[in-house]
Amino acid sequence: MKAQNSSRSIIMRFYHGVISSGCRDYNDEETNRKIVVVNLFALVGMSITLSLGIKALFNADYPLGSVLLGSAFLFAVCKGLLHHSKLRYSHIITPVLLVICLMSLMIFLIIGGGVANTGPLWIFVLPPVAMFFAGVVFGVVTMVVFTLICCVIMFYPGEALLMTSYPHEFKVRLLLSFATVTFLSAFYEHSRQTSFRIIRDISEKFEKQALNDPLTDLPNRRGVQQFIDFEIGRAKRQSEELSIILCDIDRFKQVNDKYGHDAGDIALQHVASLFKSSIRHQDAVSRWGGEEFLFVLPGTKESDAEHLADKIRQSLADTPVQLKNEQLTITASFGVAQLNLSVGLDKALSLSDKALYRAKENGRNQVVTASSLTPKA
Repeated sequence: MKAQNSSRSIIMRFYHGVISSGCRDYNDEETNRKIVVVNLFALVGMSITLSLGIKALFNADYPLGSVLLGSAFLFAVCKGLLHHSKLRYSHIITPVLLVICLMSLMIFLIIGGGVANTGPLWIFVLPPVAMFFAGVVFGVVTMVVFTLICCVIMFYPGEALLMTSYPHEFKVRLLLSFATVTFLSAFYEHSRQTSFRIIRDISEKFEKQALNDPLTDLPNRRGVQQFIDFEIGRAKRQSEELSIILCDIDRFKQVNDKYGHDAGDIALQHVASLFKSSIRHQDAVSRWGGEEFLFVLPGTKESDAEHLADKIRQSLADTPVQLKNEQLTITASFGVAQLNLSVGLDKALSLSDKALYRAKENGRNQVVTASSLTPKA
């Protein structure tokens, strides 16, 4: 068991230290996936070119050995850029360098022939790599440019640009096969990107449904909880006030009973729209449940939150909602509380709920603060 855990620990350290180095929390999933692939490709490319370069030097093929060792060095530089560089766009620079390095190596292998004139066969590695790193459009453009360069080198009169010789049939079939692989790579990358966008859009849609109330398009409890947690942390760091307002629509059950649930839905949408338009961009309002709404007001003390709640209360009472052929005036009661950051949200919710209950006891359509419930000495 200890040996198994030790092996797993070594693998995890290797993955985080070598394979996923350069991944950033602020990157999206696709970018971090490409960084992992770049790391793997650079590592494999460096290993292959280094071993082949050393072999070529032992075989006294110094031009090929030098180029392969130079390529291994460039692969290592790309790996080092992701591992050590603090450049924000190193994940963009590195794939460009990899593709340029790979293209240069392929051109040299075509010119020199490599071992037994098999060097040109390595060019089929290039299309899938270029498509993945550069995308379909730029990948196709890059491959077209590369193909034109290959045509010029191989079909130049008298093979003056070649250090070796290829049969005409080999050159034609090589380029046709390369064009076929390029087309298939482009088609595959297009399909992959399309599938990724579809999955991402579906994921975002379900995430929004999980965090938002579909009727009012306001955050639900789960959605606003993330906002609250963030703002509590920020308020603690910056020693700022944070207040909440708990609101309940007055006699909403009577609206449903008299006009029907469809009318009740219209009334809720009307209230939600008015609430959203009444707060600042840094504030949040959510549907807390049923006909209850919760306002979260960063950087706001209780007295200012009370003023805002009263302003919203008056605006709601002065803006009737149209239900069929009748205008319905809707009112609401509000409970206001300022968070004690050392105690947390639950206590503030309890105090605002008590203040809201007092507002309803006192006749509804009014604002009560938590501090007013505490007997003064």
